[in-house]
Amino acid sequence: MKTKTTALSLAVLAAVGLASSHASAEFVETWDFDVDLEWLTEGAEAPTFDPGTGTQEVTSERLSWGSSEGDIDPEINDQRSGLQIIDSPSSGSVDTGDEVDTVGVTHFNSAIASEFATLDTATLMTNLILTPSVPPVTGGEPLTPLTLAFKTTFEETPNTEPCGFESATVCDDIFTVQFEALDDTFTLEGVTYKTTVVEEGLGFLDDDTCAAAGEPAGCYGLTTPEGEFTTLQFGFGIEAVEVPNPAMLALFGTGLLALGAVAGRRRRED
Repeated sequence: MKTKTTALSLAVLAAVGLASSHASAEFVETWDFDVDLEWLTEGAEAPTFDPGTGTQEVTSERLSWGSSEGDIDPEINDQRSGLQIIDSPSSGSVDTGDEVDTVGVTHFNSAIASEFATLDTATLMTNLILTPSVPPVTGGEPLTPLTLAFKTTFEETPNTEPCGFESATVCDDIFTVQFEALDDTFTLEGVTYKTTVVEEGLGFLDDDTCAAAGEPAGCYGLTTPEGEFTTLQFGFGIEAVEVPNPAMLALFGTGLLALGAVAGRRRRED
């Protein structure tokens, strides 16, 4: 009987400690955020281009290719295209359970002559820093930055029919995107949160479009019309996915205490 009573007492102490630790957990209602985008320009993640003439521009803010004389303006159609990061860096606040638009990328799509080198692959990195603001948990210190890399491939399509896939123009260029996950989770003060990258323009492409881009069926990305500019406005959402219930834990601990007291009385009566 002594062994059983001792084990029950340890269980009660553990339950009380668990209830006390979760009772101190604070649910963050509002977050301050700082986010930026950048093209990675060095090492294995640096942009690559198909063989050809012309010039290529590679900076953390812009990639461009095509005619050495032109600029990335599809209204001029001077045979130079590019990808320009916009609205970066961005800062503001977001409530738990909401989404917010932040930074973006614009593709300036001009018709490119076949002799010019065009973009093949590039990696887009997003860096997100969250700081609890209501209430200011952990003294309002920012959390470790959350990062997500998008590996992109680009297909500069011939401007002649047939395109080989459903296309709004002759012929839309094709981006495909590879990533490990569009979301990440972290735990703060006993509460688990999930952040999710949001971009309505990206989606699964049909098999013909994937094949035209040299990708397997089920690829993920978007197409962009010739002679136009297309902006992808990225954002993120945050939600609480696991919130401890301090009241239930405390009630559970109280029940175990009562059970321990009853066991103690029975032992004395024996």
